[in-house]
Amino acid sequence: MDYFITSTDENEVNWKLLNYEFFENFSSPHTKKCYERDIGSFFKFLTDNNVEMKAVHNISRAHVIGFRNYLLSLSQAPKTICRKLSSLSSYFDFLLEKNLLEINPCNGVKRPAQVVIKETNDLSDQSVENLFNCLFSLEKETLALKMHRAVIFLLFSTGIRKSELTHLKYKDYFQIDDEHFAIRVKAKGGKYLTKVIHESAKIVLDEYLEASCSEHEVINEDDFLIRPTKNPHEPTNLNHPLNPKTVDYIVKKYCKLAGIKDRISPHSARATYIGSALENGVELWRVSKDVGHQSTRTTEIYNKRRLSTEHSPVHHLGFFQKGKKAA
Repeated sequence: MDYFITSTDENEVNWKLLNYEFFENFSSPHTKKCYERDIGSFFKFLTDNNVEMKAVHNISRAHVIGFRNYLLSLSQAPKTICRKLSSLSSYFDFLLEKNLLEINPCNGVKRPAQVVIKETNDLSDQSVENLFNCLFSLEKETLALKMHRAVIFLLFSTGIRKSELTHLKYKDYFQIDDEHFAIRVKAKGGKYLTKVIHESAKIVLDEYLEASCSEHEVINEDDFLIRPTKNPHEPTNLNHPLNPKTVDYIVKKYCKLAGIKDRISPHSARATYIGSALENGVELWRVSKDVGHQSTRTTEIYNKRRLSTEHSPVHHLGFFQKGKKAA
């Protein structure tokens, strides 16, 4: 928040308090951080271009358009630009509510069409099998390897996001009936999802947890479920969430070892989960509900297998079917 206006012509305005009210109203730390970064980038843009802002009401639509064009010149993804403008518009709406603006400067600013520049790649079912087999082909059984297996199996068998994985606690892993276990995930929007754990994933996760517990202190229910195996700063304190970059490294490392040459990320596991479920007959609305999407349209965007030639409508045209009787 270094770049936000902290003084105006109106001496009675307490910007520190206003910014606190706006940003602390978000329940998700991740959402708060994104809004701070997006809005802060706009005011940094003004500062870097020597635009002096003595009062917030001096901000005009032209400034927002200039910011949008600047982001376009950086070749940022349309979805990213739209998100930043949306964050900025929400902040200005808040200032409107406080009677510090007469209009929202974002109104009327055209957003770029949200065309996906680089789609998230997913893996075929065979590629996922190869990846799993690769994880068990390595000779040296270490705690780190067991943790890496748990990370990959959880990502691909549940479709959860990277941030949802890293924030899992022991209390979030539980038995739901005589045969099944599940994890409780805090998803986007503060909602909670219950994800059933596949038997194969449960075996891998339990092997990791057993090895982890045997080497460390007594585990409490609020401890992180998946933890780093080393902590250079505090060797005896491993109760920390995995660094997101560590999750990236794990997925890329074993995909490469499995001979997968596509650009794969932890988010690819989510796309793979959705694509495999849909391709193998699970109804769209069930998959959408399972992964926490508000709309089935979002789920369809993740389905990278929808253009498969095997499922083309051309194979089901009635006038090409032999023996079809005329109406």
